[in-house]
Amino acid sequence: MKSQLVRGTEHPRELHDAKEIWVGGYTPSPKVGDALLGKLGRIPDELKGDSKSMSEKKWDVFIGHASEDKESVVRPLAKSLSAFGVRVWYDEFTLDIGDSLSRSIDRGLAGSSFGIVVLSPSFFSKKWPEYELQGLVAKEIGYGETILPVWHNVTREDVLEYSPPLADKMALRMDQYSPRQVALRIIKVIRPDILTRVHQRIAYLRAMSGAVAKKKKLAELVVSPIRHKKLPMSLIGRIRLFRAALWDVYPHSMEFWLDGFRRDLHPSDEITRWEHIAACYTEYAKMAELTPEQKEHVFGIFLGFSIGFGRDKMERHIPFIPEGDFEKLENMAKSTLPLYDIDEKFPDVIGEVPAEILESLAQIFNIGDFAKS
Repeated sequence: MKSQLVRGTEHPRELHDAKEIWVGGYTPSPKVGDALLGKLGRIPDELKGDSKSMSEKKWDVFIGHASEDKESVVRPLAKSLSAFGVRVWYDEFTLDIGDSLSRSIDRGLAGSSFGIVVLSPSFFSKKWPEYELQGLVAKEIGYGETILPVWHNVTREDVLEYSPPLADKMALRMDQYSPRQVALRIIKVIRPDILTRVHQRIAYLRAMSGAVAKKKKLAELVVSPIRHKKLPMSLIGRIRLFRAALWDVYPHSMEFWLDGFRRDLHPSDEITRWEHIAACYTEYAKMAELTPEQKEHVFGIFLGFSIGFGRDKMERHIPFIPEGDFEKLENMAKSTLPLYDIDEKFPDVIGEVPAEILESLAQIFNIGDFAKS
């Protein structure tokens, strides 16, 4: 499922060079574009749109589509849009024979800022009346440029045969780019605030790929400016959790933590590092009987591991931890999963849950004698 921009016969040069078109000012080839987008990996929370977008409507976009296109086209596109924080509404806009295309679009725009209509062989097989198809273009008179046609497995000649007005309308054609690239082209129109952050992330990744680490004197370092006026609630909740976990060894106000992460170029990356530090520290502290002084040195070791220090840089901490445990701490820091855990698995059926746990749950949730029910 791939895409390019086409518009009737007005821009034959654009159609010829469509493989080089990109969202925004940077225009790599599709192969390079896929490589860069692949580096994004999991979309960082700070790249995603705020739950309160630029519009007061409940949804950013709805997707009108033929029922046959839902699984192969619409769901992957909706998933890619949602991954960037776009609020997508599509389950209620599956169109079948007998449905009113015009009424469906009116209903969608009542709750969404934009509408996507997937034009495909399955869509046109519904035999919409011509006034319904012309209505897609006419909607822009009443709503502005809010209807975004998407072509799937159809050519301009196919669309022209069904509806000449639709064939001359700017459309996104899904036959040359990945779902994520299609999503970004749509986001350029419906949520440019998200696209700006994505471009910043890609520029950062490109810069970091050729960056060289250098040592600087502490006195030469300067405090970074505030880069994020507001952090998403999803990040704030994570900060609050590891702040509590590290309170004994690194007590700071919530504002101290928030101010620091607002200055990071990509706070979600830094938050992930601190989560790992807090998890390792908490797990080890639960296993070992440590004095307050030992806890501080254990924290110092995990902090050192997080910035690449080896044993030689942490010699001052080693005399204060239990003998022989430095390697244990090092292995914990290197592991994604806990190295030391309890022997337990989630029960397949509720009857396998121990009665004492059920009784505790019953008391917590005030649901009566849950263990006997």
